[in-house]
Amino acid sequence: MTILLLFVFVGITKAQYLQDVQGRPVMEKSYTDIAGTPLLFAHWIPGDVKLDNGSSYQNIPLKYNLVDDILYFMNPKDSTMLEFVQPVKSFTLKTLTGDLNYANGFPAVDGFKASSFYQILYDGKTKLLKKATKTVLENRPYNSATVERTFLDTVEYFTLQDGKTIKIRPSKKVLLELFGEKSNPMGDYLKKEKIDFKNDDDLIKVFKYYDSL
Repeated sequence: MTILLLFVFVGITKAQYLQDVQGRPVMEKSYTDIAGTPLLFAHWIPGDVKLDNGSSYQNIPLKYNLVDDILYFMNPKDSTMLEFVQPVKSFTLKTLTGDLNYANGFPAVDGFKASSFYQILYDGKTKLLKKATKTVLENRPYNSATVERTFLDTVEYFTLQDGKTIKIRPSKKVLLELFGEKSNPMGDYLKKEKIDFKNDDDLIKVFKYYDSL
């Protein structure tokens, strides 16, 4: 009886999923000759999605393309990738090491548009955003007729200030300039805590402390 109910539940869930989520086939570019993957994770990750039209979906298989900045979901019929028809407002990837939260709608900056997704590292009075991208890097080894192509990973950090998205390079000097009138207590904090500016958890601690002053 329990097994039967499980199959019924799965069938209903899939029917609602197919009816509610509008997707279109992914016009996938050919990346077969490039080492690596254009995706944040090559495998499907369960996650939650909110669309601009107010619709939301929980625990659906997702993949995030860092080259084209597009979120995909799994087609329940054949496990292929589909792209959301309605614009995505935010999404969460539920990884084994914790949730990764993404959103768009921030003022355009440095070639990134309002529709570009940022990982929300800290969402307090002050925001800390992380933007991971992938581009294709071409290299021709010495005396070789073959061009090697690989995905180049880039990570940048941003915050919001006076209604603008501001790019920051995590370092003591840059952060103290950003913190302005609170630079003295922040300087003491950075020194005391021995902050590693290449560590996201440490950066989150810094912004939390700044908001507490």
